[in-house]
Amino acid sequence: MAAKPFIRYIIISPVGFYWWKQLAAPFLKKKGWDVIEPATFSYESSYGFNPDVIPAYKQVSQVEYSLHISTAVVEYNGEPIYDSVFEPASDRTVIDDLLAFMSLYDGVYWQYMWKEHRGSTANWKGSFAMQVSYDRNPREPAGGRDEALSFFQKALTTIPTLDRRQFVLAIRWFFSALREFEVGRPLVEAALNWVCLESQANYLGLPGNKLQRVKSLLARQGFPAIPHLADLYRLRNNAFHDGQLSNLSEPDAQAARTAGRALARAQILNLIGMMHSDFEDGFVKLYAS
Repeated sequence: MAAKPFIRYIIISPVGFYWWKQLAAPFLKKKGWDVIEPATFSYESSYGFNPDVIPAYKQVSQVEYSLHISTAVVEYNGEPIYDSVFEPASDRTVIDDLLAFMSLYDGVYWQYMWKEHRGSTANWKGSFAMQVSYDRNPREPAGGRDEALSFFQKALTTIPTLDRRQFVLAIRWFFSALREFEVGRPLVEAALNWVCLESQANYLGLPGNKLQRVKSLLARQGFPAIPHLADLYRLRNNAFHDGQLSNLSEPDAQAARTAGRALARAQILNLIGMMHSDFEDGFVKLYAS
């Protein structure tokens, strides 16, 4: 009997299964995805399981480990549809897009621990992604948790209308900075959050020095004055070769890192469709005070 085509993610996220079942599932169901509670999911009884094409024993143990610490299993039963808007013409899907968006929205990685897929004419593929951080400290979401899926759906329609190069630059450097934040390299993280902004300003050909260009980028998107922007630029100089050491006090450096982290998120979220009025007050205070 031919193996059934499917695609499956075992996901770990900062929220529990309730969010996936109550908020994400209705949207995902419309696209053919099922949301399953990990505690009730049996890998060997799952759709598409075939002992003749099972992954190696080590990978099976990784699947079991993923289920043990995961928050949701999402799967598509049938020929996989690679419909990513964030990364078109790739083997990514709307689930990858949702994880990327929620990482922006929350400021912490939402990621799959295990992903596997097989088409009717394609071989089985599986990948195991180690979690970047186990830190569960509270984050400041950009907006209300219940509204996140509405903002995500808006982003899916907005992203195709954007200058693709600007969007790719923004996403690439933001996620590079987020990685540095998760592994605890604050100076590099701050510098890369600056690069997230500066690379877009440079691409758009905005005039002035580096600081002026970033100010212009933010002004074009309606952002208020950012009190810690100059200090974020000084941290960028600390990390790269063309600036003098700023000798910022640790409280000032910490404030600049926090502002830069939130500002990079806010700038991209605004770029992909969230209005300034959509942002929660607590989130805005991170970069605007």
